[in-house]
Amino acid sequence: MWKNALIGVVLLGFAWSYPPTRRPMTNALAPALERLGPAGDWVLEPTRRYDARNEVEFIVEQVQIARTEGRPVPNARTFQEWLRQRVTTKREGKDPWGEPYYLVHVSNTLSVGSTGSDRAPNTGDDIRKTIPF
Repeated sequence: MWKNALIGVVLLGFAWSYPPTRRPMTNALAPALERLGPAGDWVLEPTRRYDARNEVEFIVEQVQIARTEGRPVPNARTFQEWLRQRVTTKREGKDPWGEPYYLVHVSNTLSVGSTGSDRAPNTGDDIRKTIPF
């Protein structure tokens, strides 16, 4: 009996360590993990960061495509509306922590990002992609 349980735990550990399988597992377990409070958040954090990085990359690609095709490119004020109308994200323009993605255009650079788990901008846990613009 203990051997089977140990094998099951080891297999779950391997599956959890591989990002493509971690995501479906997390989605299935998320409701239960969220009820665990800080311990559940600790388990969900790597997947949330992975999702946020992927969505930021996707949004930046969409901005670059719009610019290349001569379509309107958002600014900080119109960014959320632009996301809702033109870009399909999992959470309708919000990051995995429920905060809206942001856009900053300074001189010749454009940054798209998420405030991260602390929900405060310009801290060490922010997820951001900056490109020349």
